[in-house]
Amino acid sequence: MRINLSTILTVFVILFSCKENKKQTKEEKYLKESYKEQKSKGKISEHSEDFDPSTNIYSNYKYLISIDAPDNWKVDYGTAKHSIFRGNDPELALTFSIVVVEPKSKTSQNAWEFYINNKTKQDAELRNVVQTQFNTKIQNYSAKKSYIRNIVSTKYSYDFLVRSADLEYINHVISHQIYKDDFIYTLTAHVPKMVYDKQPEYFERIFNLVTFLPNSEKING
Repeated sequence: MRINLSTILTVFVILFSCKENKKQTKEEKYLKESYKEQKSKGKISEHSEDFDPSTNIYSNYKYLISIDAPDNWKVDYGTAKHSIFRGNDPELALTFSIVVVEPKSKTSQNAWEFYINNKTKQDAELRNVVQTQFNTKIQNYSAKKSYIRNIVSTKYSYDFLVRSADLEYINHVISHQIYKDDFIYTLTAHVPKMVYDKQPEYFERIFNLVTFLPNSEKING
């Protein structure tokens, strides 16, 4: 459930104002193929990403992004189409994901400029997505300008109620969206609110695990 929300956030932020062509989904019309699709079709080199299980370091040389995950995280590539990394800390019930999309058309705006210019629609869309997809409502929502590695981001944070079997808790979400070069990156952390409240600084700093690689390391095909 968590990773799907990350993908929805990434897609709606550039597509909410577009009218859908019935013969194409919005993703097909406005986004290039996902990394997973390109790799499965042999359009991109097997060496365009690397994961070292001995260090828990994942690097993607197409999208020029890397994460040095803590040793205790359980790591995979996520189940969503556009996810490239998902890490789980079982002790903290934390899930951290990286989702990357490549729009077919470029924008000169950074993530915060885009948000400010479309604030009302984006806020309403996010609330609607959470309510319709997860049958719950956003609480304590905020969006503000932030930075990841000196690159401007839009930082979203909010809570929502999770009910599953006999379990019920408030989930806290922190999500940074970044427009860099040809790509849109969404970095998202999910953690139970009661866990977050005990050490909020740790969860805010967890995004420092992510590094953007120099262009000299880029692999396009």
